[in-house]
Amino acid sequence: MKNIIKLSLGVSIILVTTQGLGADTLIKAFEEGKVSGEIKSLYFQKEVSDKKVSVWTNGGNLSYKTGNFYGFNAGVTVQASTVTASDLDNAPTAYNQDQNVSGAVLSQAYLQYSRDNTTAKVGRQYISSPLLEGSGSRMFKESFEGVVLTNTDISNTTILAAYVDKEQYRTNIASGGTDVKDVSDFEQIQNGAYTLYVNNKSIENLNVDAQYLQINSDTTLDDTKALYTAVSYGIKPITVALQSYQTDNGKDENSRGKEYGINVTSKLDKLSLGAAYTLIEDSGDIVPGIGNGADYSYTASWIYGGIYDADTDAYRLSAGYEIIDDLTFELIYSAWKTGKEQRASETDYVTTYEFNKNLSTTFALATYDKLAEESYRSRLYVSYKF
Repeated sequence: MKNIIKLSLGVSIILVTTQGLGADTLIKAFEEGKVSGEIKSLYFQKEVSDKKVSVWTNGGNLSYKTGNFYGFNAGVTVQASTVTASDLDNAPTAYNQDQNVSGAVLSQAYLQYSRDNTTAKVGRQYISSPLLEGSGSRMFKESFEGVVLTNTDISNTTILAAYVDKEQYRTNIASGGTDVKDVSDFEQIQNGAYTLYVNNKSIENLNVDAQYLQINSDTTLDDTKALYTAVSYGIKPITVALQSYQTDNGKDENSRGKEYGINVTSKLDKLSLGAAYTLIEDSGDIVPGIGNGADYSYTASWIYGGIYDADTDAYRLSAGYEIIDDLTFELIYSAWKTGKEQRASETDYVTTYEFNKNLSTTFALATYDKLAEESYRSRLYVSYKF
């Protein structure tokens, strides 16, 4: 990976020093660059064993992307956060994995080259795919360091190939560190990982996803492997989708995880309905991928997320309604049972209001039944994008 970074730096130097090949164009590329960003405020609260804890965190991100220079452009993104207030006396470590964090990190710093229908992107970057995706639901969106190639030569088909060897987590604690409230550096992903992802929409109303991921082991265990497939077909107002995970966590025993799922959704004017069911065989746990955004199980609950333990069956029911323009309410019920635990459930009440194209807010309340000692979690998101 060091060679890749050196290569991108070398190309950048060449771009800067080619005065005779179009310095005016290079200057123009910077002048035509675009600035974007987000200011956000997140308040999280939960109750465990009749004890409440909360944290209020504020921050945001700022991005700059240059204009085009002979097919090249570059971009950077800085994320920053500060804990404005917290009440963690009852459980000091409650939010160390995600929200109890102050500081700043350079999450994106990439060089990109595009020609015809192919794009190569090198450096720190956000990646979105079923088995490799950083979550943006906390103050710090997870990012990766590596190389991503994207091609759309085939009609209605996107092919993505990537190699990543480092990940920036939500916090230093989440990355395996010991520094409470500190930001995450870009930490090594074992001996690196590579993936191939294909999306095809050649047939009307049919969407097909397929992805393979391999994480190269840095121990005596075998490499971790995952294959994800999903097919959805929609004829208004109903869409039916099927998904499958076939994974191997590299362990000597109970390594092969298999999950199958079905999801049926419907949109009737302002009303949306959904019902999903997933089954994981008892042969092994599922490897959902890299990054907290790699959580594509159809039965994932709004806050707790998907359950990927062996011998698990789960279902999810949802109903949403657009009360007025830009104001929506959604009710979600998710329940799951593993081979080791009794059936637990999460009920979500989610309200979202978009004041305008820039400013929005979401409030989510989740209540739990038979999930350890938790009774509820609540979250308030306020976001202003520019």
